[in-house]
This record gives sequence, C-alpha cells and structure tokens, in this order.
Amino acid sequence: MVDSSIARDEAFGIVPILPKDKEYQFLLIQHHAGHWGFPKGHADPGESALEAACREFLEETGISDYKVVGEVSFLEKYTFTRRQQKFEKTVLYFPAFVHSPTVQYQKEEIKAYAWSRL
Repeated sequence: MVDSSIARDEAFGIVPILPKDKEYQFLLIQHHAGHWGFPKGHADPGESALEAACREFLEETGISDYKVVGEVSFLEKYTFTRRQQKFEKTVLYFPAFVHSPTVQYQKEEIKAYAWSRL
C-alpha cells in the first residue's frame, strides 16, 4: 500500500572524481541546510536524467571540464522531513572524471565544498 502522505522527489547528480597522486578525490558540497552530498538537482521539463545532472553540476560548481563515465549510474533512496512533510527522495547519480580541482560554487545554494578521499 502506498502512503499518500509521503511526497515523492526525484533528482539527478554527478559524482565528481578527481584523479590525484595515484588516488582519487571526490567533490562534496554542503547545502545551506547543513547536509553534505554530491552535486544534484531537479530536471527541467524535457531534460533527460543525464542532461539534468550535467546542467545542475555546472550550475552548482562551475566545473565544465569533465567526462561522464560511460553508461554507469547508481541510485540513492532516502526519506526526510521538511516543514512537517515527509519526502521519499530518489537520486540518480552519474560518476564523472574532472580535470581540474577549481570550483566556483553557486553561493545561493551551496554553503561550502571540499575535495575528499573516501
């Protein structure tokens, strides 16, 4: 049975991977709400999942020099509550190799960023 009191939310993102000194670093962003994650966002009408992920990545990080890793993707699902409304969120991520660590983040949506080894 589906709980109609739970709102559904779908987003698309990029997992930025920077090869560095025989290791890999991953770009994480911190939202103004405080949580950290990979860059992601909602699709505009008519956008494919990959198009939305790439647009959001460029908007949030300013990074345009990257290459998405083939047809690879993974799905993340979680629930959260905002303003007493419960959400079930699904995010489809595409890994991508970036060629520079330079980030020009979108200050309206992003509080901070960090390159991290996992």
